[in-house]
Amino acid sequence: MTLLMVLFAAALAPVKADTLVLDTTASVVKWKGTKFFGLGKHEGIVRLSSGYIAWLGNRVEGRFVVNMRSIEVTDIPPDDPIPRNRLQRHLIDEDFFAVERFPTAVFTLRGAIADERATSYRLTGELTLRGVTRPITVAVETRRSVPGTVNATSRFRINRHNWGVSFRGSRLTNDLVDDDIQLTLDFLLLAKRRAP
Repeated sequence: MTLLMVLFAAALAPVKADTLVLDTTASVVKWKGTKFFGLGKHEGIVRLSSGYIAWLGNRVEGRFVVNMRSIEVTDIPPDDPIPRNRLQRHLIDEDFFAVERFPTAVFTLRGAIADERATSYRLTGELTLRGVTRPITVAVETRRSVPGTVNATSRFRINRHNWGVSFRGSRLTNDLVDDDIQLTLDFLLLAKRRAP
């Protein structure tokens, strides 16, 4: 049993678990993009299709799949549908996430380091977005509100150009949108135990 598993087991007490499964209905990724060096912004959400963290002997693995078709704009009200729909179409087309060709984004967990209190973790792995896979490390805070569950939150930024999320038009148009996308993860994980 790895140190990480011991720490997670302590956080989940009294439930013994070797797998944490994502509750997709209660979990969400919030995104925020800015323009004009932060003077303007747009925000929204995207849903997850599946996710898990599992301990296999002395190693940990995990995989979280984001449904890119579910991307939504939340900072433009539904009663203003023309700009809302225009931005949403812009995000799913080739200028940004090319959702028809790349309907999912995937984070593959390769390792984790816990702090002494077993409430903060540094997760390392690869993020595949728009067909590009690159290494990434994120800090995650956890808390247990109900026995057998773990709430996990994280806030971090990615440079969109590293994953090919760049306008195919003029450089000026591309430069109007800031490079970083801020992501906020709000996950609910359920403890499971595999049959012996």
